Amino acid sequence: MAAGAQVVGLTLLLAAVVVTQPAAPDAGALAYGALAGLFGGLALAALYAGLALGSMGLVAALSGVGSVAIPAAVGALLFAQHLTTGQWLGVAAAASAGLLASWTTTQGVSARAIQLAVVAAVGFGTWFVLLDVAAEQHELWALVASRGAASILVGTIALTLARRGTLTTRGQRAALPAVALAGVLDVTGNAAFVLATTTVPVGIAAALSGLYPVATMLLSWVVLRDRLPPLALGAVLLAVGGTVLISIG
Repeated sequence: MAAGAQVVGLTLLLAAVVVTQPAAPDAGALAYGALAGLFGGLALAALYAGLALGSMGLVAALSGVGSVAIPAAVGALLFAQHLTTGQWLGVAAAASAGLLASWTTTQGVSARAIQLAVVAAVGFGTWFVLLDVAAEQHELWALVASRGAASILVGTIALTLARRGTLTTRGQRAALPAVALAGVLDVTGNAAFVLATTTVPVGIAAALSGLYPVATMLLSWVVLRDRLPPLALGAVLLAVGGTVLISIG
């Protein structure tokens, strides 16, 4: 499903290139965009795999922490962007969420799901930073390069799993509308982030984008009846609270 969503997004971006006919891309923008896509593709594959193991609210919340903390840290350390007291408190809350999540394995939460959430967190955070660098040259080409690299990576992972017989195809056809919608929403979110970075620092844009676990958590509770043990729920609340603190500064 992750590979299908990537292909849908790439198709939409290529159609945008055909319609708008932008100037030829800079090699540096393509390189940074492709590198961002590799991190983003790895993060997306890890996120989907983690969500499939259950505890969706916890996995989404932990993955969102990296989306926020890494761009904020890079902005503070490399670009001298000042972090407020509230943002530092948010970083502390996010770190506490990660520590608390590590203890949730004693309450039946899969250790593998937490590991995948951490991989997704690092991948998404790095993707935000690299895509911002690529988009300084040309936003659309940066998105195309990123999505193209992600499509290749996720597609390769999917094919490898299929050949090993560890990837089930049951219900794949019925899921096609959901896959298409996921691809549309994903690429729309990517484009919105790139446009946001043209007016606000990448740390702020990433922080606001990092609020997505709130929606995932609520949907997992309402639609899937996902019930978290107390420690896991505490980790979710700390992760979301830290994200909000970093966002509002």
